[in-house]
Amino acid sequence: MTTRADQTAGPAAVEPPRLLDTGEPDTFRVPVETGHPYLAQHLVQGRRVLPGVACLEMALRGAARVRPGARPFAVRDAAWLRPVYGDEPLDELSVAFRTAPGARETDYTVTNRGALCAMGTLLFEPQDRALAVGLEVRDEICAHTRSHLTRAEIYEEFSNMGIDYGPYFRRNSYVQRHGQRSLAWLSHNDGTRIGLVNLLDCAFQSGMAISIGEHRDSLMPFSMGHMVFHAPTRFPLGSAFVLTEKLSPFRTNFTLFDEDYEPLLSVFDLGVKPAL
Repeated sequence: MTTRADQTAGPAAVEPPRLLDTGEPDTFRVPVETGHPYLAQHLVQGRRVLPGVACLEMALRGAARVRPGARPFAVRDAAWLRPVYGDEPLDELSVAFRTAPGARETDYTVTNRGALCAMGTLLFEPQDRALAVGLEVRDEICAHTRSHLTRAEIYEEFSNMGIDYGPYFRRNSYVQRHGQRSLAWLSHNDGTRIGLVNLLDCAFQSGMAISIGEHRDSLMPFSMGHMVFHAPTRFPLGSAFVLTEKLSPFRTNFTLFDEDYEPLLSVFDLGVKPAL
């Protein structure tokens, strides 16, 4: 299926929207053009919708300005309260930060024209947590799977759910499934580079792919317990692997690995709900 999203971008690097000073302390305006791949290549029921993970990316970039030199080790208690649509004015989309004196954590909020869209807390001290999904799950899937979905099959099914992704968000080259677990390979074999936003969005897609053939509900994130960075990551990536485990129809854990299966980050307790 060819969509408007398919026609909007090629393999060039995608630059994130700029962070603009507002004159208010620790607050940045992040205007997003409707033609930006984050919107133009992410259609839900025909509407341009900013991926929830773009709010995480805004928060991480903004924190680097607010706390220069401080490394974020995790995001805690993230929530997406209101979708950001491409058919509404986005010139006042903003991210703001609040840090208590001496604290090793910073709260962030994403708003558009005063409406709260997303929030969470960035942690600036090391996190001693195991992987959300370990490599033993990879071995189990490889030994027992009888389900191998190709890129074409994955994105055709998503289109049937009402979610149309453009090239930037079509990084899942295959998904292998076994029970409520999956192994996915994200690649840039068509030249499209993998940055933080399409990396995280495609990891979320691999969780939806577990249920392909069972139901056709389109889902969107609304909460996340923790996202822990196991190692610093340099973008763009060439490829990545994702191990995912569904805890319930609306709760998922996943761990992202580089192409050598070194862990990059884990997401614990990602909550999803029906889209729009």
